[in-house]
Amino acid sequence: MIRRFAILLTALAAAAAFAHEDKPAPKWYRGNTHTHTVLCGHADTTPEAVARWYLDRGYHFLCLSEHNRFIDPATVVLPEGRRKDFILIPGEEITGKHVHMTGLNVDGLIVPVDRPTRTATIQQFTDGTRAAGGAPIINHPNFNWALTAADIRPVKRCYLFELYNGHPSVNNEGDVLHDSTEVIWDRLLTDGMVIYGVSSDDAHTFQKMEPKLSNPGRGWVMVRAAELAPKAISDSIDRGEFYASAGVMLSEVRVTGGEYKVVADVRATEAEVEKPELLGKLVQGEREGWRVDFIGPFGKVVRSVAGHEAALKRDKSLAYLRAKITYTRRTDAALVQYAAWTQPAFNDGRLEKENLPDPFAHDHAHPHD
Repeated sequence: MIRRFAILLTALAAAAAFAHEDKPAPKWYRGNTHTHTVLCGHADTTPEAVARWYLDRGYHFLCLSEHNRFIDPATVVLPEGRRKDFILIPGEEITGKHVHMTGLNVDGLIVPVDRPTRTATIQQFTDGTRAAGGAPIINHPNFNWALTAADIRPVKRCYLFELYNGHPSVNNEGDVLHDSTEVIWDRLLTDGMVIYGVSSDDAHTFQKMEPKLSNPGRGWVMVRAAELAPKAISDSIDRGEFYASAGVMLSEVRVTGGEYKVVADVRATEAEVEKPELLGKLVQGEREGWRVDFIGPFGKVVRSVAGHEAALKRDKSLAYLRAKITYTRRTDAALVQYAAWTQPAFNDGRLEKENLPDPFAHDHAHPHD
């Protein structure tokens, strides 16, 4: 009996080892969580042609997020003979009077209900998205100056918001009276919220490319997932296993218990910034070239490094640490800056308190291998 039990344990161990070896390693996928088609009434291109735009430019996934309309990916005909590493993720831009949110990978239409406060409305949209099996994303908080950090902070089970949105009218940078979206992010993080920054292009106009139009290809996410499937992608984004980009590509993101390290992919970034659709940020007083900023509570830059790669020893006294990587170049006598943002690594136990996974629990090196 003992011998048979030992044989059984050996067989189970061998099977577990085989399953572990057979499990495919996670890969990194490029995608957009927010775009529009003629079905919304104020965009200029069909769902099929919009999908084709992203397919032809090497994206791996796309969410057609119409205002209060659910698009079943099965109804969108993709080209025959296309590359197979491209999928559509079902979704909706749940749209109220002040609050717009993407319900990513939902299983059907979510009907918006405006509540007495903007916080309560965000919560209603969040709960509807969760009930429909999806991941909620707060869209463009500074569009019409709709949302502040105070509106967002009390919300439960919403871990994503648009840090960058490529639409020219959403006020990412704020103004003298309003915080930028990045300041909003640091306010939320400093106050103890678990929230990750998404980048999207919110495209409406595909037929004409101009800086003043809401064109595609301006913002995207690079997502680490076990497979290219709607649930796997959506779950990875919801867990913070991605970085956000508005032009800068990374070759390494590695966070351990002792160190936070990022390396930009110089060649890939140089190729991105040559694309006519990309919209950089006009800056003054900046140096040309690369910079890595490590940022902690209250948005304080803990360390700034000139160059395309940097590492910083993690200070456990800092509640969180994130990185922003910028590339600045001169074009037509103007300085234009492009950026990528990695997600915060937390040191204060907030993930454990909410029973949430650590997005850096796995090796994040070499996103584009």
